[in-house]
Amino acid sequence: MKIFKILPVLIILLNLSTSAKKNDSIGLAQQNYPISIISIEPSIGLKPSPMSDLIISNLVQWNLMKRLSIVSHTSYSFNNVFLREFNYVETDYNYSLGQKFGIGTSLYSNRSSHTFSLMAGIKYDSYKETLANPEFEKVSASANSLSPDFGLLYNLKKGKKKYYFSFSMYLPLYPYPMISLDTYSLSGNLANISMEFGVGIRLK
Repeated sequence: MKIFKILPVLIILLNLSTSAKKNDSIGLAQQNYPISIISIEPSIGLKPSPMSDLIISNLVQWNLMKRLSIVSHTSYSFNNVFLREFNYVETDYNYSLGQKFGIGTSLYSNRSSHTFSLMAGIKYDSYKETLANPEFEKVSASANSLSPDFGLLYNLKKGKKKYYFSFSMYLPLYPYPMISLDTYSLSGNLANISMEFGVGIRLK
């Protein structure tokens, strides 16, 4: 009977010691990971849906505090990079320029950090296509547009030295649910999901 009385006490003590060790290890990991004031991350990536777009981008993160940061994301997207000619239609140019700013919070582990940011900005799209059917005269059409850009940005930093590996994934919140709750508008969101890989540099 004494064993059954002592057993719950032992279990509680073991749980307390284990949680204390976990807290200590988390604290040490956060303390050991270098938190720079400013970092830049040139990257290259793609938008996998509906047709692959090649992205060249640069992310700048300014850490105001340990868990609070301001993020700037600049991008150039070379749209439909693998489909420049189709059914006598030639793409003269098709690109997008984007600039977003946001505020984020970071979680730290021993050799990496995870930053989640709410982003807002603008996007400029431009394209020109030419119908080059030999049976007809060549006809060209072009269009330009400016649109808002809202979304969530996840950024992974891996490495403790001045140079480190970085990965970013952007999940748009426009046009769903910003301007429409119709599920058909999700196709616009899916077309702007992006994944980017690069090398980061800690400046301070």
